[in-house]
Amino acid sequence: MSDGREKSAWRRFADWVNGDSEPIDRTTQYVMNRRPPRQEEPPELHEQRERLRLKKFLGLYPLAAGFLCVALIAILFATVIYIPPFGQPGNPTNNEVSRHYLEYTEEETGATNAVTGMILSYRGFDTLGESCVLFLAVSSVMMLLQRDKNNTDEQTLHRLRREDAIERTHPDNILRKSAKLLTPFILLFALYVLFNGEISPGGGFSGGAILGGGLILYSSAYGPEQLSRLLTRSLYDTVRITGLMAYALTYGIYIFAGANGIKLEMEWMMIVIDLAVGLVVACTIYGFYTMFQRGKV
Repeated sequence: MSDGREKSAWRRFADWVNGDSEPIDRTTQYVMNRRPPRQEEPPELHEQRERLRLKKFLGLYPLAAGFLCVALIAILFATVIYIPPFGQPGNPTNNEVSRHYLEYTEEETGATNAVTGMILSYRGFDTLGESCVLFLAVSSVMMLLQRDKNNTDEQTLHRLRREDAIERTHPDNILRKSAKLLTPFILLFALYVLFNGEISPGGGFSGGAILGGGLILYSSAYGPEQLSRLLTRSLYDTVRITGLMAYALTYGIYIFAGANGIKLEMEWMMIVIDLAVGLVVACTIYGFYTMFQRGKV
């Protein structure tokens, strides 16, 4: 850190997840040091070689692009042809699996809402994969757009300080009054959707989207600096990482118990999974917004 203090184990783990650490590639250094020195070739020969390489590339590129387009079109046409007609009783969508979902969801998963039971239980691995995709997406955006001392010059910092000063001296009173009135209700409704996903339409994805929207509204009205006092970078990383880990752990317990015939209280597990997914979604939405706007959380 810039103040000379040693980073905590959790801070080092969060930096590793976010891609902030830059380990030295000693293998590459060893290979580069052992490689014999390269002989310089004449400029005329190098230019001629580059010209031939470009000519070869321009000759093969249209053929390869045309072949890939034709192959993709053929695959899509074949897929459409073999799709079963809509509404036929013999379609795979009308087999015993869908009937089992509708008849035994509440008994096997504890969720009154069949959609929530199917998303979080029967196809929970798929939902876990979607949560991992969101987690990795916002991590990739943070790696690319995170402003730090290595990719931010003094001119950019001066511009950001000037924009902050303009926002503080010329606030949007209509937006602030609206956000002050609506943000508590938005956050309260998000919690309602998260904690009642197993008995009503909603759940982790929709509740997380509402929660992320509330954070974006507050940040737009009062500025990201004001929100960062409540949602610090450390807290943001903690919530984002803990949400994904809690989902993976809870669903792992659920799978282990089901495979060994162990009866568990399914309702609280559904609530934990819904809450974990919602936190990941909310952090992803807010992370995209603040990274593209300011380059930092």
